[in-house]
Amino acid sequence: MKKRIALGLMIAMTGLSAGCGDDDTGMTTPDTGPGGSDAGPGEDTGSGGEMIQVMDDITTDTTWSADNIYVLGAPIYVTGATLTIEPGTTVMGDGGANALIVTTTGRLVADGTADQPIVFTSANPEAARSPGDWGGIVMLGNASLNVPGGTNNIEGLDPGEARGQYGGDDDTHDCGTLRYVRIEWAGFLFGDDNELNGLTLGGCGSDTTLEYIQVHGGLDDGIEFFGGTADLKWAVVTQVGDDSLDWDQGYHGNVQFFVAQQSTGNRGIEADNLGDDETVTPRSAPLVSNITLIGANQAEQQGMRLRAGTAGMIRNALVTDFGGEDCVRVDGSVSVTQANEGNLVVSQSIINGCADREGSPSYFRFTPDDGDTLEFTGDWESGNSFDVDVQLADALNLDAPGFVPAAGSMAADLGGPVHEGAFFDASATYVGAFEPGGTDWTAGWTAYPPLPE
Repeated sequence: MKKRIALGLMIAMTGLSAGCGDDDTGMTTPDTGPGGSDAGPGEDTGSGGEMIQVMDDITTDTTWSADNIYVLGAPIYVTGATLTIEPGTTVMGDGGANALIVTTTGRLVADGTADQPIVFTSANPEAARSPGDWGGIVMLGNASLNVPGGTNNIEGLDPGEARGQYGGDDDTHDCGTLRYVRIEWAGFLFGDDNELNGLTLGGCGSDTTLEYIQVHGGLDDGIEFFGGTADLKWAVVTQVGDDSLDWDQGYHGNVQFFVAQQSTGNRGIEADNLGDDETVTPRSAPLVSNITLIGANQAEQQGMRLRAGTAGMIRNALVTDFGGEDCVRVDGSVSVTQANEGNLVVSQSIINGCADREGSPSYFRFTPDDGDTLEFTGDWESGNSFDVDVQLADALNLDAPGFVPAAGSMAADLGGPVHEGAFFDASATYVGAFEPGGTDWTAGWTAYPPLPE
């Protein structure tokens, strides 16, 4: 856990202008960075609004306006109400444990635009921001999990916090909307294997909308699904400390157009069914199409680690520059069995820049449990392509990455059909998250502030 920098804030009392009904605290801080203000308590932020410190839970329908800047001065729970955040609004977290937590009875509607993204960032001065400055966003729903009893308490919060419970039997549960949202410098370590991520989703259902989301500079994972059926589309995770995309506890939603840029983090994807019972159902089995996973050739980095009994169908993936470890590793006998039975597949994909293992690139590695003689008997070789120059613009650039392949890239020719269903864009028969020579859907609403040295 990195040392956090005190804000040295002057505090004065002011009221929330939009419906919460509780007394909140106005505050000011120097150099708030993009979207911020140097206004003092009660002073104009430059657009007629104020710096508003939020200290109390949201229990009635509330709207946060783009005219103001909202600072989370405590863990804020949204319970029995909807929190609506207007396009262009900036929300800051002041302190590592301070997260925005949407309970199973609440909803978050943060519906930005490409021109006016909603930014969740650190309350520290811009030059002093770092991973773990605040807790991130947690959204909890009543969709199905595979844990005993069907409900659980989300990790990263006090296990005794009843409002942290999620899971149930409503696979359409609507946790809300995140669209054109940027989440920076988040993550909180509560204890071993008990962390908040940039975006933590527990039991969210298929009516939840998750589109055009960036998580940058997080302490732990970028986006993690704990069960549920929520879908994810047009998401980018950059320079987080652990895995960019993580799923477990029976997650079986859909994912399309996802890009991960790992700098020092571990994996583009880490996937589990359930560590305590790898055969339990509903099994983690998402449908995934059109993803780009970019490593930094660091030690122990992997493109994907598929383990603990997960299933899943991954198509049109570009996995590149994971020269520190295996590009794709399938761990454990139950996961290898899922691969043998055709329930866990990586196909129509391009795998590049893998580590050498015993004199050859480690594109795929299948590792059953210790002492088990099970072998992988499927065929992942003929359905994929290897060491193909896809002509990415500048994917390893940490300040202004270029993820779109050139128009003549082989990524246009080596892909195949996406998964069936209304969620998927059927025209994306290319490899990776971007059409070669096509539109960069990350342009304009994303940002890549440097990590501290």
